[in-house]
Amino acid sequence: MKLKKFSLLTLLAGMLLLIIAIIVPVVAVYIYTSQNGSIGIIGGADGPTNIYLTFNLMRGEGLCAIILGITLIVSSLFCLVFSKTVKNNCSIKTSVLSLGLSAVGAAGLVSFFLWFAIVAFGEMSKYPIEYPLSIILGILCFIVFIALIAIYIKVRKTSWSIKGFIIDVLTSIVCLPAFFFIFSQLYELLG
Repeated sequence: MKLKKFSLLTLLAGMLLLIIAIIVPVVAVYIYTSQNGSIGIIGGADGPTNIYLTFNLMRGEGLCAIILGITLIVSSLFCLVFSKTVKNNCSIKTSVLSLGLSAVGAAGLVSFFLWFAIVAFGEMSKYPIEYPLSIILGILCFIVFIALIAIYIKVRKTSWSIKGFIIDVLTSIVCLPAFFFIFSQLYELLG
């Protein structure tokens, strides 16, 4: 019974996030047009104008909320549809470890992409702190990732089931984009 209540709350939270992420840009455009009279578009319907307006309306916070909302909806629907399988084959420890693997993997990917962007554009001198920090965080995330895999294998050995393993892998995969955008937005806030 607790699983159904939790899944329904998660589904409602995901829907609320999606609604907020869609309504906020619409309200922002409405407020902007009501204050300034209109929106002028230079260039008509060509590609760059379209992309520019879309990026201004869909800032990182909105995109992060949309991805997190979709993640919550997908995971809660999965738990509601396959509730018997989830109850019989999953444990809280393995689910938390799979979420931890996803979060650490996402943090490592953000560190790698940051390092790669700095190296690819040859801007090591422009970013004297971010360059070594991205390397250190990437190595740290890799070490923690390996340690979490070892812990996961140890915990999963006590209650082995292929269905539980598949559910944990799916949990990690579904949550990876949300964690990636959260960590990239955290980097943007700190940077």
